[in-house]
Amino acid sequence: MSEIVSLNRTLDQELLALMRGASLECLVCGEFVLHTGGGIHCPQCGTRFGGAAESGLQLTVQAG
Repeated sequence: MSEIVSLNRTLDQELLALMRGASLECLVCGEFVLHTGGGIHCPQCGTRFGGAAESGLQLTVQAG
């Protein structure tokens, strides 16, 4: 298995764990995330994971 495939598989597993509530760690900065009605939000870096039930997994990151 190539490194890219194994990295992708690991990232998929981490995203699924985050979305089902098994993981409470932000994939970007490693801080704890907040599960809200609109998705998952990291108060430290501002990353939002959400909309999985609506229109597929969406990731929003704002630099700065």
